[in-house]
Amino acid sequence: MKKLLTLTFLILMLACGAQESPSEEASDEPITATEEYVLPDADVYLTITDSIGVELGDSNYVFGTITGVNLTPEGNIAVLDLQKSSISIFSPEGEFIKKIGRHGSGPGEFLSPAGMAFFPDGGLVVTEAMGGKLIYFNSDLEYESDLIGIYPSPPVGLSGLEGGAIIGMKPDFLQNEEGMFMGFTVGRWEKGQIEPTAVYHSSMSPFDPSDVSSMQDDVAIFTAAPGGIVFTASLSTEEYEFTTWSPEGEELFTVTDEDFERVRKTQEEIDLEIEITNNLMIQQGMPPEMANWEPDPYRTAIGGFGVDGQERLWVRKGTEEAVYFDVYSVDGLDLLFTAALDIGEIATDWIVSIEGDKFIAFDADPELYPRLFIGDLPE
Repeated sequence: MKKLLTLTFLILMLACGAQESPSEEASDEPITATEEYVLPDADVYLTITDSIGVELGDSNYVFGTITGVNLTPEGNIAVLDLQKSSISIFSPEGEFIKKIGRHGSGPGEFLSPAGMAFFPDGGLVVTEAMGGKLIYFNSDLEYESDLIGIYPSPPVGLSGLEGGAIIGMKPDFLQNEEGMFMGFTVGRWEKGQIEPTAVYHSSMSPFDPSDVSSMQDDVAIFTAAPGGIVFTASLSTEEYEFTTWSPEGEELFTVTDEDFERVRKTQEEIDLEIEITNNLMIQQGMPPEMANWEPDPYRTAIGGFGVDGQERLWVRKGTEEAVYFDVYSVDGLDLLFTAALDIGEIATDWIVSIEGDKFIAFDADPELYPRLFIGDLPE
């Protein structure tokens, strides 16, 4: 079951990665990547103003494998590093402050950290994949407690809420006389509880261990606003649609783009996705014979969500060659503007987190060495 949690994390990353240039009309064959980068039209362009990370030198600034970034309530930058099994905290100016955790299975240590979230009071929760638990740290970022027993493994993609509640997605597993079934639940867990108090998405399908790619259909993309409003979308290549939920799990409304058009991936994109995903599966302990990822030939309509400090919902369009957002009012009723991140080249595997008044980005498959890129959001 721990390997299934790792796969969930991989699918969430792939929802935002490996984007090349779109085709005007879908065909039966993968398209060929364009040779020239073209920045799409947008109302607002985001620009990088700072970066953190070096190839050689001070080890506090040398990253291994970046798998998550957050702003702390104080405005510091937190970086989850899978390879280093730790979280590094930097000031808004990029100065190293402290490191949380180290490799190990003791209190406050990580074997395979798969996600993190900060609470409004400054506390922290980390999903420990290999240990099968949630690890809590207090407002001083000192180890507090573990929560075990969330079956079959704890949630990932965490958002932290007031009072220690979290929003996340966990795998579901069932085996009976009819066979083996696998799916995912997006829900809300109060602190210390192993059963969700609200469910926003739940899907389960027959599972074939020899075909892990089939899990894509049951995965949801999601995020939560500070007040507990939740946004979900399926990992769909066929429709642009997301749903808004009350904190208690009541469906409020759904937003659909009726003009959405499917876009095929390039062959280069497909080959890169296969290579990255299979290598990561094996690296995280999956048997090589199970690492047989087969990408969907189309790009995901929605590649991710984010809610900024002004409670605007940022919806990433997975079909664009650039990092491109539709930005809505948090009630989802008004499209406020569109925004694109201008990095001067195709953002093939960039992951972008919308945090407070900033965006924090990194390339999941860097050509040189891992770095964070930071910029301001429009007012």
